Amino acid sequence: MMTAEKSDLTTRLRVAVERAAGKMGIDICEESLDMMGIYVDELQKWNKAYNLVGRKIGLEGIIDLYIDALTPLMMKGIFDKGKEVLDIGSGAGLPGLPLYIVAGPFPLTLVESQRKRITFLRHVCRVLDAGSIRLYPGRLEDIAREEDSLNAYEVALARAVMDPLRLSRIAHPLLCEGGMLVVFVGKNDADTIRRTGVELGGKGMELDTLRSTQRIVGKENYLAVFRKTGR
Repeated sequence: MMTAEKSDLTTRLRVAVERAAGKMGIDICEESLDMMGIYVDELQKWNKAYNLVGRKIGLEGIIDLYIDALTPLMMKGIFDKGKEVLDIGSGAGLPGLPLYIVAGPFPLTLVESQRKRITFLRHVCRVLDAGSIRLYPGRLEDIAREEDSLNAYEVALARAVMDPLRLSRIAHPLLCEGGMLVVFVGKNDADTIRRTGVELGGKGMELDTLRSTQRIVGKENYLAVFRKTGR
């Protein structure tokens, strides 16, 4: 039987996600809404014990993280079925798992180096029966040295991992020609990217777009999308 706390979580999550989806012009099926509830319920339980996203964050904070993770869906076609997606520094599965739940299934690799987060990711992927998800237990620099991973991904995602311009240089060899790196950034990083992003063109990456997500998340957040233009 569903507890009152779990029922409240599910209701509030659905309302928030459906509101955000309406602003982005996307539809979310009932199966995805059910999977969202399972994922967020597991995240909330595990967070209390393992501090995956901060013990003080609370339910509203977790829902806010989930909505923020979905914002790349503002840009149509990025997660077309079959595209290989890399989630760099996945942590508790954000943003990769929410995007997989709503826009998938697609081949998804979660890159995470911390043991407690790896344990959670393995658990929640089993619970969600997410068969097309691969977990890489290591750092971005490690997977970037693996020959099988070079030029392998059409989309790479990163949220609060490292300086965006440094990130673009390390992620570059992992992306196929024309592949996109989607970076979640705040105002300060967005300002830096506006000033310096064009310089990446000479290094085989160019700034494709810098998009505000404020109307979705209610905060001055942005998505910076870099495109690989050469080897």
